[in-house]
Amino acid sequence: MTYLRYRDDLEHPRPDEEQIIDKIIAVLRDNNERAYRKYKRGLRDAHAKSHGILRGELIVPAGLPPELAQGLFATPATYPVIARLSSTSGVIRSDQLRGVRGLGIKVLGVHGRRALPDDDATTQDLIMVTHREFLFADAHAYLTKGMPTAWMLARLPDPVLQTGSTLLAALDRHVLRRIGRGVPPNLGVFIAPNTHILGETFYTSAPVRYGDYVAKLLYVPVSPEVVALQGQPVDEESGVNVHQDSVIDFFASHSATYELRAQLCTDTATMPIEDATVPWPEDESPHRTVATIRFDIQDPYTPERRAYGDDVLSFNSWRGLDAHRPLGSINRLKQRVYEASSNFRHDVNNAPRLEPRDATELPR
Repeated sequence: MTYLRYRDDLEHPRPDEEQIIDKIIAVLRDNNERAYRKYKRGLRDAHAKSHGILRGELIVPAGLPPELAQGLFATPATYPVIARLSSTSGVIRSDQLRGVRGLGIKVLGVHGRRALPDDDATTQDLIMVTHREFLFADAHAYLTKGMPTAWMLARLPDPVLQTGSTLLAALDRHVLRRIGRGVPPNLGVFIAPNTHILGETFYTSAPVRYGDYVAKLLYVPVSPEVVALQGQPVDEESGVNVHQDSVIDFFASHSATYELRAQLCTDTATMPIEDATVPWPEDESPHRTVATIRFDIQDPYTPERRAYGDDVLSFNSWRGLDAHRPLGSINRLKQRVYEASSNFRHDVNNAPRLEPRDATELPR
């Protein structure tokens, strides 16, 4: 199989992309300030509610083929990791609500040329969500379609968000008809069944550089205990923090293993860089395992750990190696949006902004 070689000219930003991102940052700043007035503390404008902060390790195996042995995965090694499970809403809501879940992975002790010239950290951040493709093609689509949808979702009452058919009707009635289209397939993530978060598969959604190539990544459960949780419905009687409680209960007596898999790009005609809504065909290039991630028995949500994961840590996919530089409009948007949100949150909370260099910095 022939894989696309990375080149600096693979990306093609719109001429007005920076102005579009400026507008998005301004709107999100208003959201940050509104949340601060409500909760009396700064929140992330996405992934505000965490469900567990995990300590683990990422193991790169020996014998990867040359096209997969790239960047972080170039040589066999074991790295400490800190991971944060979350829901992607920018407000604190019940875990009973349907929606998208998030996973931030911070790999520690990663040395090499950085994606951003002023970054002196030794971490590699991976930002993943439970939808394989991003919901909007680029920054322009996010401004014109994504932000109205997010605005409406943040204001719908919990009973509507909890019921799939009602939520679908509300989306169509209040937002999507106003922007000139019916409910597109990619918004099905908002009405997908609410299932156990440890059984979910997570995706980078948008492409990243993969050393000499280009890829998308996924994270999937492989040990029997978490495989058994795939598709397991959330108990509707388990309360507003059911994801947090289920993560705590699981890791009280179980370990868990996941695989990180890469799908290499073969052709930008069928696997575009700038349109993050287009599925990359598995029959052209399947996801292949490049590492395993293991979490041992632990308490993932002590008060000290929660405070560290929610208030001190920040995750940004641009914090990492140049060999894994994020690509495409959605990732260029995230670079500036995540940084602006993190700056606001740390400033108003008077919280230190630290990049860990050792896993022992995560409280037990």
